[in-house]
Amino acid sequence: MKSERALRHGSLAIAMTCISLFATGCFALNAAAGAADAKEREEREAAEKAKKEAPPIPPAGKIHDAALAKQLEDKMTEKGTLVAAKVIFTDDEWRIERNENTGIVTGRVGNATVVYKQKDGKCIQDPSLLRQEFVGNDFVGPGTWALMMNEKYEIPCEKGGL
Repeated sequence: MKSERALRHGSLAIAMTCISLFATGCFALNAAAGAADAKEREEREAAEKAKKEAPPIPPAGKIHDAALAKQLEDKMTEKGTLVAAKVIFTDDEWRIERNENTGIVTGRVGNATVVYKQKDGKCIQDPSLLRQEFVGNDFVGPGTWALMMNEKYEIPCEKGGL
């Protein structure tokens, strides 16, 4: 990917290389300098991305329920793509969702940090959101994870307790 991008930048620089004559003189663009600048910029961006560290794993909040967390962990690992998982609910209260017309409770949402180990041995810390439907007279478990656009962090497995 990096080499393709550098090649594109270099090709663009070469295509833009020209000698133009004006009434006051002439100038030339140097394609090699443009390609070198693009490569340096990519290296700088990669170094900045690598420097980002995962935030500390937050403590469990008041809504943390070990039985619900265990259900979610089992659900995540049963497909075989993850070797192990750990769920920590970090909120102190569930956010209740209601139908906007009737006011009837439809579900609840809580923040959680999910730490999981992939088959390749890498451990990931993922800030997530769990939503549970309210059916009949109770919340249905284990619930579904909402996709979040938060950044996922690769962490040492020991830090995540896996």
